Amino acid sequence: MQAIFTRPKFDEASNFSFLWMERLINTVKDKLESYVDLPADEATRKNVEKALYQNPEADFCYYDHGSSSGLAAQGGMEYCIDDGNVELLKGRICYSMACLWLSGNGAKAYTAGAKVVVGYVKEFAFTVEDEMLFCTAANSGYIAHVEGERDWAKVKAVMIEAFNKAISETDNPWSKTWLTWNRDNLRIYAPGVDVPETKCIFRKVAIWLLGPRLGWRISRTHAMGWMLHLIGYGITVHAVASELYHKGGYAEILKPQGEWIGLGLILIGFIFLVQEHVKLLGKLIGSGVSK
Repeated sequence: MQAIFTRPKFDEASNFSFLWMERLINTVKDKLESYVDLPADEATRKNVEKALYQNPEADFCYYDHGSSSGLAAQGGMEYCIDDGNVELLKGRICYSMACLWLSGNGAKAYTAGAKVVVGYVKEFAFTVEDEMLFCTAANSGYIAHVEGERDWAKVKAVMIEAFNKAISETDNPWSKTWLTWNRDNLRIYAPGVDVPETKCIFRKVAIWLLGPRLGWRISRTHAMGWMLHLIGYGITVHAVASELYHKGGYAEILKPQGEWIGLGLILIGFIFLVQEHVKLLGKLIGSGVSK
Protein backbone atom coordinates (compact mmCIF):
# COMPACT_ATOMS: atom_id res chain seq x y z
CA MET A 1 0.00 0.00 0.00
CA GLN A 2 1.29 3.43 -0.99
CA ALA A 3 0.01 6.93 -0.27
CA ILE A 4 0.53 10.57 -1.26
CA PHE A 5 -0.17 12.99 1.60
CA THR A 6 -0.84 16.59 0.59
CA ARG A 7 -1.17 19.20 3.34
CA PRO A 8 -0.85 22.92 2.57
CA LYS A 9 -0.34 25.31 5.47
CA PHE A 10 -0.92 29.03 5.06
CA ASP A 11 -3.59 30.25 7.49
CA GLU A 12 -5.04 29.52 10.93
CA ALA A 13 -7.45 26.82 9.77
CA SER A 14 -4.78 25.00 7.74
CA ASN A 15 -2.48 25.00 10.77
CA PHE A 16 -4.92 22.50 12.26
CA SER A 17 -5.53 20.43 9.12
CA PHE A 18 -1.73 20.27 8.70
CA LEU A 19 -1.40 18.95 12.25
CA TRP A 20 -4.24 16.45 11.77
CA MET A 21 -2.58 14.95 8.71
CA GLU A 22 0.73 14.80 10.54
CA ARG A 23 -0.99 12.72 13.22
CA LEU A 24 -2.53 10.56 10.48
CA ILE A 25 0.85 9.98 8.82
CA ASN A 26 2.47 9.04 12.14
CA THR A 27 -0.33 6.55 12.80
CA VAL A 28 -0.24 4.74 9.44
CA LYS A 29 3.28 5.18 8.04
CA ASP A 30 4.66 1.92 9.48
CA LYS A 31 1.86 0.00 7.74
CA LEU A 32 2.54 1.57 4.32
CA GLU A 33 4.98 0.19 1.79
CA SER A 34 5.96 3.76 0.91
CA TYR A 35 4.53 7.26 1.02
CA VAL A 36 5.12 10.76 -0.30
CA ASP A 37 4.57 13.72 2.03
CA LEU A 38 3.94 17.15 0.47
CA PRO A 39 3.76 19.57 3.41
CA ALA A 40 3.30 23.35 3.31
CA ASP A 41 5.39 24.92 0.52
CA GLU A 42 5.80 21.54 -1.19
CA ALA A 43 2.01 21.21 -1.65
CA THR A 44 1.98 22.84 -5.09
CA ARG A 45 0.05 21.79 -8.17
CA LYS A 46 3.29 20.87 -9.94
CA ASN A 47 4.48 18.67 -7.08
CA VAL A 48 1.10 16.99 -6.67
CA GLU A 49 0.89 16.16 -10.38
CA LYS A 50 4.50 14.88 -10.35
CA ALA A 51 3.78 12.64 -7.36
CA LEU A 52 0.63 11.28 -8.98
CA TYR A 53 2.46 10.52 -12.25
CA GLN A 54 5.35 8.82 -10.44
CA ASN A 55 3.13 6.80 -8.08
CA PRO A 56 0.24 5.53 -10.24
CA GLU A 57 -1.10 3.11 -7.59
CA ALA A 58 -0.79 5.35 -4.53
CA ASP A 59 -3.77 6.55 -2.50
CA PHE A 60 -4.27 10.32 -2.57
CA CYS A 61 -4.85 11.95 0.82
CA TYR A 62 -5.55 15.67 1.14
CA TYR A 63 -6.23 17.89 4.16
CA ASP A 64 -6.87 21.62 3.81
CA HIS A 65 -9.22 24.05 2.07
CA GLY A 66 -11.47 22.86 -0.71
CA SER A 67 -14.44 23.95 -2.77
CA SER A 68 -16.74 22.39 -5.32
CA SER A 69 -14.15 23.43 -7.94
CA GLY A 70 -11.11 21.72 -6.45
CA LEU A 71 -8.52 21.34 -3.67
CA ALA A 72 -6.37 24.32 -2.76
CA ALA A 73 -2.61 24.34 -3.36
CA GLN A 74 -0.17 26.06 -1.00
CA GLY A 75 -1.08 29.73 -0.57
CA GLY A 76 -4.68 29.23 -1.67
CA MET A 77 -4.26 31.08 -4.97
CA GLU A 78 -4.70 28.01 -7.19
CA TYR A 79 -5.87 24.40 -7.03
CA CYS A 80 -3.62 21.38 -6.85
CA ILE A 81 -6.58 19.30 -8.09
CA ASP A 82 -9.39 20.64 -10.28
CA ASP A 83 -11.18 19.79 -13.51
CA GLY A 84 -7.95 20.25 -15.45
CA ASN A 85 -6.14 17.32 -13.82
CA VAL A 86 -8.81 15.33 -11.97
CA GLU A 87 -8.22 12.43 -14.40
CA LEU A 88 -4.95 11.79 -12.52
CA LEU A 89 -7.03 10.39 -9.65
CA LYS A 90 -8.35 7.57 -11.82
CA GLY A 91 -7.89 4.16 -10.22
CA ARG A 92 -7.04 5.60 -6.79
CA ILE A 93 -8.51 5.75 -3.33
CA CYS A 94 -8.93 9.45 -2.51
CA TYR A 95 -9.33 10.46 1.13
CA SER A 96 -9.95 14.10 1.96
CA MET A 97 -10.74 16.50 4.78
CA ALA A 98 -11.81 19.60 2.88
CA CYS A 99 -14.88 21.75 2.53
CA LEU A 100 -17.36 21.09 -0.29
CA TRP A 101 -15.07 19.00 -2.51
CA LEU A 102 -17.45 16.09 -2.89
CA SER A 103 -20.23 18.42 -4.05
CA GLY A 104 -18.40 19.08 -7.33
CA ASN A 105 -14.85 18.22 -8.34
CA GLY A 106 -14.69 15.29 -5.92
CA ALA A 107 -17.74 13.80 -7.59
CA LYS A 108 -15.99 14.25 -10.94
CA ALA A 109 -12.98 12.40 -9.55
CA TYR A 110 -15.22 9.43 -8.85
CA THR A 111 -17.02 9.51 -12.18
CA ALA A 112 -13.64 9.91 -13.91
CA GLY A 113 -12.60 6.55 -12.50
CA ALA A 114 -11.31 6.98 -8.93
CA LYS A 115 -11.98 3.76 -7.00
CA VAL A 116 -13.21 5.51 -3.87
CA VAL A 117 -13.59 9.17 -2.90
CA VAL A 118 -14.06 10.12 0.77
CA GLY A 119 -14.94 13.63 1.90
CA TYR A 120 -17.65 16.16 2.63
CA VAL A 121 -20.35 17.77 0.49
CA LYS A 122 -20.50 20.94 2.62
CA GLU A 123 -18.10 22.90 4.83
CA PHE A 124 -16.03 20.99 7.39
CA ALA A 125 -16.23 23.01 10.61
CA PHE A 126 -14.50 22.55 13.98
CA THR A 127 -13.80 24.24 17.30
CA VAL A 128 -10.27 24.87 18.56
CA GLU A 129 -11.20 23.72 22.05
CA ASP A 130 -12.05 20.20 20.83
CA GLU A 131 -9.79 19.99 17.78
CA MET A 132 -8.49 16.58 18.87
CA LEU A 133 -12.01 15.11 18.73
CA PHE A 134 -12.51 16.46 15.21
CA CYS A 135 -9.09 15.15 14.18
CA THR A 136 -9.78 11.66 15.54
CA ALA A 137 -13.11 11.41 13.70
CA ALA A 138 -11.69 12.79 10.44
CA ASN A 139 -8.72 10.40 10.50
CA SER A 140 -10.66 7.29 11.54
CA GLY A 141 -11.68 6.12 8.05
CA TYR A 142 -8.23 6.08 6.49
CA ILE A 143 -6.75 4.41 9.55
CA ALA A 144 -9.39 1.68 9.29
CA HIS A 145 -8.57 1.23 5.60
CA VAL A 146 -4.80 0.97 6.19
CA GLU A 147 -5.42 -1.53 8.98
CA GLY A 148 -7.15 -3.80 6.50
CA GLU A 149 -10.80 -2.79 6.08
CA ARG A 150 -11.74 -3.00 2.39
CA ASP A 151 -15.53 -2.73 2.72
CA TRP A 152 -16.16 0.99 2.34
CA ALA A 153 -19.64 0.74 3.81
CA LYS A 154 -17.94 -0.52 6.99
CA VAL A 155 -15.35 2.27 6.76
CA LYS A 156 -18.18 4.79 6.67
CA ALA A 157 -19.76 3.09 9.67
CA VAL A 158 -16.42 3.42 11.50
CA MET A 159 -16.34 7.16 10.73
CA ILE A 160 -19.96 7.70 11.76
CA GLU A 161 -19.26 5.91 15.04
CA ALA A 162 -16.13 8.04 15.57
CA PHE A 163 -18.15 11.23 15.09
CA ASN A 164 -20.88 9.95 17.43
CA LYS A 165 -18.29 9.07 20.08
CA ALA A 166 -16.76 12.55 19.78
CA ILE A 167 -20.22 14.13 20.15
CA SER A 168 -20.79 12.20 23.37
CA GLU A 169 -17.37 13.18 24.80
CA THR A 170 -17.75 16.97 24.60
CA ASP A 171 -19.89 19.35 26.62
CA ASN A 172 -19.29 22.23 24.22
CA PRO A 173 -22.59 22.87 22.35
CA TRP A 174 -20.74 24.29 19.34
CA SER A 175 -18.51 21.24 19.14
CA LYS A 176 -21.58 18.98 19.27
CA THR A 177 -23.21 21.06 16.51
CA TRP A 178 -20.22 20.98 14.16
CA LEU A 179 -19.39 17.33 14.80
CA THR A 180 -23.00 16.48 13.90
CA TRP A 181 -22.80 18.72 10.83
CA ASN A 182 -19.59 17.08 9.61
CA ARG A 183 -20.95 13.59 10.25
CA ASP A 184 -24.13 14.30 8.28
CA ASN A 185 -22.19 15.76 5.34
CA LEU A 186 -19.71 12.88 5.11
CA ARG A 187 -19.91 10.96 1.85
CA ILE A 188 -18.00 7.96 0.54
CA TYR A 189 -18.41 7.58 -3.21
CA ALA A 190 -17.85 3.88 -3.72
CA PRO A 191 -19.84 0.97 -5.13
CA GLY A 192 -22.62 0.11 -2.71
CA VAL A 193 -22.10 3.16 -0.48
CA ASP A 194 -22.86 6.69 -1.74
CA VAL A 195 -23.27 8.13 -5.24
CA PRO A 196 -22.92 11.78 -6.30
CA GLU A 197 -26.17 13.67 -5.80
CA THR A 198 -27.95 15.67 -8.49
CA LYS A 199 -31.13 17.73 -8.86
CA CYS A 200 -31.13 17.39 -12.64
CA ILE A 201 -33.90 15.04 -13.81
CA PHE A 202 -31.97 14.13 -16.98
CA ARG A 203 -28.89 13.24 -14.93
CA LYS A 204 -31.03 11.08 -12.64
CA VAL A 205 -32.45 9.24 -15.66
CA ALA A 206 -28.92 8.72 -17.06
CA ILE A 207 -27.73 7.33 -13.70
CA TRP A 208 -30.75 5.04 -13.52
CA LEU A 209 -30.18 3.74 -17.05
CA LEU A 210 -26.38 3.54 -17.12
CA GLY A 211 -25.29 3.39 -13.49
CA PRO A 212 -23.56 6.11 -11.43
CA ARG A 213 -20.21 6.20 -13.23
CA LEU A 214 -21.44 6.34 -16.84
CA GLY A 215 -24.53 8.33 -15.89
CA TRP A 216 -22.38 11.07 -14.38
CA ARG A 217 -19.74 11.04 -17.12
CA ILE A 218 -22.21 11.90 -19.88
CA SER A 219 -22.13 15.67 -20.33
CA ARG A 220 -25.16 17.83 -21.11
CA THR A 221 -23.83 18.34 -24.64
CA HIS A 222 -23.45 14.60 -25.14
CA ALA A 223 -26.94 13.94 -23.81
CA MET A 224 -28.39 16.69 -25.99
CA GLY A 225 -26.63 15.24 -29.03
CA TRP A 226 -28.13 11.80 -28.50
CA MET A 227 -31.56 13.27 -27.72
CA LEU A 228 -31.59 15.30 -30.95
CA HIS A 229 -30.35 12.25 -32.83
CA LEU A 230 -33.19 10.05 -31.58
CA ILE A 231 -35.88 12.71 -31.97
CA GLY A 232 -34.59 13.47 -35.46
CA TYR A 233 -34.76 9.82 -36.50
CA GLY A 234 -38.25 9.52 -35.07
CA ILE A 235 -39.53 12.59 -36.91
CA THR A 236 -37.87 11.53 -40.15
CA VAL A 237 -39.22 7.98 -40.12
CA HIS A 238 -42.69 9.15 -39.18
CA ALA A 239 -42.75 11.89 -41.84
CA VAL A 240 -41.46 9.65 -44.64
CA ALA A 241 -43.90 6.86 -43.75
CA SER A 242 -46.76 9.33 -43.60
CA GLU A 243 -45.93 10.82 -47.02
CA LEU A 244 -45.64 7.42 -48.67
CA TYR A 245 -48.77 5.98 -47.09
CA HIS A 246 -51.17 8.93 -47.33
CA LYS A 247 -50.00 10.65 -50.52
CA GLY A 248 -48.37 7.71 -52.23
CA GLY A 249 -45.67 9.62 -54.04
CA TYR A 250 -41.91 9.62 -53.59
CA ALA A 251 -41.85 13.16 -54.96
CA GLU A 252 -43.60 14.35 -51.79
CA ILE A 253 -40.54 13.39 -49.74
CA LEU A 254 -38.45 15.99 -51.58
CA LYS A 255 -40.67 18.81 -50.40
CA PRO A 256 -39.52 20.75 -47.28
CA GLN A 257 -41.75 19.00 -44.74
CA GLY A 258 -41.34 17.04 -41.48
CA GLU A 259 -38.58 14.76 -42.66
CA TRP A 260 -36.32 17.72 -43.30
CA ILE A 261 -36.82 18.90 -39.74
CA GLY A 262 -35.85 15.42 -38.57
CA LEU A 263 -32.75 15.34 -40.73
CA GLY A 264 -31.78 18.78 -39.43
CA LEU A 265 -32.03 17.57 -35.83
CA ILE A 266 -29.92 14.53 -36.70
CA LEU A 267 -27.25 16.82 -38.15
CA ILE A 268 -27.24 19.13 -35.11
CA GLY A 269 -27.06 16.11 -32.79
CA PHE A 270 -24.12 14.75 -34.81
CA ILE A 271 -22.29 18.08 -34.46
CA PHE A 272 -22.80 18.02 -30.65
CA LEU A 273 -21.47 14.46 -30.42
CA VAL A 274 -18.41 15.24 -32.54
CA GLN A 275 -17.73 18.29 -30.38
CA GLU A 276 -17.77 16.10 -27.25
CA HIS A 277 -15.37 13.57 -28.77
CA VAL A 278 -12.97 16.36 -29.73
CA LYS A 279 -13.10 17.69 -26.14
CA LEU A 280 -12.43 14.21 -24.73
CA LEU A 281 -9.48 13.71 -27.10
CA GLY A 282 -8.05 17.06 -26.02
CA LYS A 283 -8.31 16.09 -22.33
CA LEU A 284 -6.62 12.76 -22.92
CA ILE A 285 -3.75 14.36 -24.81
CA GLY A 286 -3.43 17.18 -22.27
CA SER A 287 -3.33 14.85 -19.28
CA GLY A 288 -0.78 12.56 -20.84
CA VAL A 289 -3.13 9.55 -20.86
CA SER A 290 -2.47 9.02 -24.56
CA LYS A 291 1.26 8.56 -24.01
